[in-house]
Amino acid sequence: MNRTILFLMALVLSASSFAQSIITKDNVKGKAKEFYEAAYVSRNILLSDSFARISVQEKPNFIDGWILIGDNSLYLKRYDEGVKAYEKVKALKADYMYDMYLKLGKCYIGIEQYASARKCFQQFLQMDHLAAGDKKLAEKLVTDCDFAEEAIKHPVPFEPVNLGIGVNSSFMEAGPYLTADEKYLYFTRLIEEGVNFSQEDIYYSVKTGDKYGTANPIGDAINTMEHGEGSVCISASGKYLMFTSYDRPDGLGNADIYMARKVGEKWERANNLGSPINTPGWEGAPSLSADGKTLFFAAIRSGGMGERDIWMSTLTDNGTWGTPVNLGDSINTPFNDESPYIHPDGQTLYFSSNGWPGMGNYDLYMSKKLPNGKWSKAVNLGYPINTAGWEVSIFVTTDGTSAFFSSERKDSYGGMDIYKFKMPGVVKPAYTSYIRGNVYDAQSRESIQANVQLYDLETGKLFATLSSDKVNGIFLSTMPAGKNYAVEVLKDGYLFYSQNISLKDVKQGDPFEVNIPLHKIKVGEAVVLSNIFFDSEKFDLKSESGAELGVVMKLLEKNPSLKIEIGGHTDNTGTEEKNKSLSESRAKSVYDYLVSKGVIADRLSYKGYASSKPLAPNNTAEGKAKNRRTEFVVMAI
Repeated sequence: MNRTILFLMALVLSASSFAQSIITKDNVKGKAKEFYEAAYVSRNILLSDSFARISVQEKPNFIDGWILIGDNSLYLKRYDEGVKAYEKVKALKADYMYDMYLKLGKCYIGIEQYASARKCFQQFLQMDHLAAGDKKLAEKLVTDCDFAEEAIKHPVPFEPVNLGIGVNSSFMEAGPYLTADEKYLYFTRLIEEGVNFSQEDIYYSVKTGDKYGTANPIGDAINTMEHGEGSVCISASGKYLMFTSYDRPDGLGNADIYMARKVGEKWERANNLGSPINTPGWEGAPSLSADGKTLFFAAIRSGGMGERDIWMSTLTDNGTWGTPVNLGDSINTPFNDESPYIHPDGQTLYFSSNGWPGMGNYDLYMSKKLPNGKWSKAVNLGYPINTAGWEVSIFVTTDGTSAFFSSERKDSYGGMDIYKFKMPGVVKPAYTSYIRGNVYDAQSRESIQANVQLYDLETGKLFATLSSDKVNGIFLSTMPAGKNYAVEVLKDGYLFYSQNISLKDVKQGDPFEVNIPLHKIKVGEAVVLSNIFFDSEKFDLKSESGAELGVVMKLLEKNPSLKIEIGGHTDNTGTEEKNKSLSESRAKSVYDYLVSKGVIADRLSYKGYASSKPLAPNNTAEGKAKNRRTEFVVMAI
C-alpha cells in the first residue's frame, strides 16, 4: 500500500514538474510560436505587444514571450505590466535573462516602488561578469532609489496647470520657450500616425488675456516635411529663433543648430550656425543668453564627459562664435545631460539629466554661476516637480515666478503636455525685468528701425545692443535686477532718446513699456540727458555719466556741423541765486568733459536755467525729480 502511494505521489510530482518546466523560443511550437515570431519582427510596438500576449496565453510558461511583453511594457512606459511580466520571468527562471533584475528594477521605479527597485538592482550587482556600463548604471539607480525615498518625504510646493487643448493635443508637446513678455509660446510637437509617419515641427501659440490660443505651425520657412525641427529657443524679443534640425542638406552632422530672424510677422529662412558650434556629431537644444552673447547647447562630441554634455560658446568681437567649452563636472556626468535653459538673469542655468541623483529617469536641475565664472554643483528641483517619469525641459519666466515644462501626467491630452506652475522659492532665479519699446518718427508717426543700446551704468559697459523692428518699430530686452541701466535709442538723422532704469534694489515690479518718438535733427529740438548724474547739491560728474556722454559724442561726430547748448535745470527748492549757480556749474561740467574728449569748443555752449523752465509742476516729488535735469538744445545744423 505504501509503495503504491509513493508511486502515485511521484507521478503527481513529475507531472507538476513537467507543467512548470519553461518553454523557450527554441522549443516553442504551434500558435505560440507563430504569434511570437510575428511579435518579434513587427515594427509596430503595440501590435508586437498584442502578439506576444497571445503567445503566452497559448503557452503560459513561454519565457521568451514574457520577456518580450516586459520589454515592450518598459518601452511603452506601462511599468505595472512590465513588473508582472518580469516577475513571471523571475519565477520561471531568474537567471535565464542577463538583465532581468535591471529591467525589473526600472519598472518598479516607474511605479515609484523604490524599495523593490533597490532590491532588484542590488541582486543584479551581485551577478558575475557584469558589463562595465551596466554595473555603473545599476549603481547609479541604487543612488536614485535612496534619493527618491527622501525626496518624497520632503515635497516642494507644486500645482501644475495644463495649458489646455489650444496648446496641447493627442500628440506629444515638449520644449516650451517664451518671449520675455510671455505673449508668444513656442514648442515642439511630435505627430505620429501609424507605423511609417512621424513628423516633428515647431509650433507657436499667442496669449490673449490669461490663456494661450490654438497653436499653429511656425511656417515653411522653418519647418520642413523631410527633416525634423524641434528643441526651440526664442530670443527675449521674439525676433531670433534657434532650433535643432536633423539631416538637412546643409547639415554638418546628424543634428545641427540653426538660426532664423523674424521681420515684422514673417520668419526668414533659417541658416546653419556652422563650425565651431556644429560638427559631424550631434548638436542640439540651444539656449541663448539674454544679451545674445553666450550660447548653451547639448552635444555628443569629443572632449565630453558623457554621451550628451552641455557646452557653452561665447560671441567673439568679430561676431563669430568661439570654440565651445564643456561646462564641467558640476553640470555634466558620465550619463546624459541636456536641454539647457539659461535664465535672463544670466546666472541661473536649468537643465535635464539622468546622471545626477534623482527620481530614476530624467530630472530637472539647477546650477548657479559663481563669481569665478564656474558653475555650482547641480541641484535637483525636487519632488513632485520631478517624478519617476521623464522631465526633460523647463522654461522659467523672466520675473522668475512661474515655469513652463513638458510632462506626461494623468490629465494630459495624450503623451507629453505643456504645464505651467509657480516656482518654489528655493529654486527661483534672480528677479529680472524687461523693457519693451515702440520707436517711431515724432512727426509722421511711422515706425523706425533704430539702434537700441543698454548700458550697465556702474561699469559703463554695453550690456546689450539690438534694433527695433523695421516693420512695427518694436524692440524688447530683458534686464536683470541689481543694476542701473542707461537706455539709448539712436538713428541717423535723428536726435537720440535717453532713459534711465534703476533696478539696483528692486526684487519685483512691473516691466517697462515705453513709446519712443524720435525727433529729426533741427534747430530748437532738445534732448533730456537722463543718464547724467551728480551728487546732491554738487556739480562734479559721477562716473556713471560716461555712457551717455559717449552717446552725445557719437552724435556730434556723425553730424560735424551740429552745434548744441548744454542746459542745467533745477527744481524750485532753495533760492533762485543758488539754483542758478548750481545749474550753470553742472552744465559747465558736461561742457568741460566733452571738450576734454576732443569736441571742438566752438560747437558747444552752456547755460544754467535754474527752475525757470520746468517740465512738470514742482508740487510733487515726481515733478521735482523730472525738473532736475541736464539737457541739450540744437543751436545750429
